[in-house]
Amino acid sequence: MRIARFRTGSSAGFGVVLGDEVARLDHRVPSFEALLADPVTPRADDPRLPVADLAWAPPLGDHPKVICVGFNYAAHAAESTRAPDEPARPTLFARFGDSFVGAGTPVVRPAGEDSLDWEGEAALVIGRPGRRIPVADAWSHVAGVTCVAENSVRDWQLHSTQATAGKNWHRSGAAGPWLTTTDEVGADPLRVTTRLNGAVVQDDTTDRLTFSFAELVAYVSTFTPLRPGDLIATGTPQGIGLRQEPPRFLRPGDELEVEVSGVGVLRHGVVDEAPALVGVGA
Repeated sequence: MRIARFRTGSSAGFGVVLGDEVARLDHRVPSFEALLADPVTPRADDPRLPVADLAWAPPLGDHPKVICVGFNYAAHAAESTRAPDEPARPTLFARFGDSFVGAGTPVVRPAGEDSLDWEGEAALVIGRPGRRIPVADAWSHVAGVTCVAENSVRDWQLHSTQATAGKNWHRSGAAGPWLTTTDEVGADPLRVTTRLNGAVVQDDTTDRLTFSFAELVAYVSTFTPLRPGDLIATGTPQGIGLRQEPPRFLRPGDELEVEVSGVGVLRHGVVDEAPALVGVGA
């Protein structure tokens, strides 16, 4: 099952993607979080909306915790000068929910910055709440997997040893277009592939993660309660723009694709931030 959030005209909604249509469920399910916690099967009388008429929204809760994992592929850790050789625990940082746009919406390169870099990832969307979740139970707390472009403004990321400043520029990343539920995703490794203007720049599989999906859910839930709609981005493979020769960053007109096998393809363009209106209303 593919569960999505969307906008159509002036309204927002959520439902289940059925080919080129979405069965709208917000008329009978109280919230997106409730649908994640207890997915329901579309009925014949649920409204159907053409996908072509929708704008995707990130498949997150209304007030999500977004936890991202750094250096979780060994090859990416090796290409990153600040990564530990053999980490004993995951490297984590937080993102704000409004740093993401939905699939099909361009991300925004900040004004005056030219180091917006790509990071394709598989991400877990939580379905069942929990605290101190054992590794053996972790998968049962995951509603599904989505694609994330966990893009970074590298100059700001490197201002200090903390990643927050470079990871949270407004509308700099993307998530979606939907989450695919765990019963469809299955237990086999997932391939994470990032394409820039059609050329593959990242490609790896989740069986090569240093910390597995279950280990991440268990670790994160030890220090913070997880709720439906929270997201854990599990790490990006080798091949970021900062480590190209010469470095290559995202610029207006680029098209980025993040594909997670069995889940879907997230596509977004890139635009420059509109010039600020200085002194308006002063």
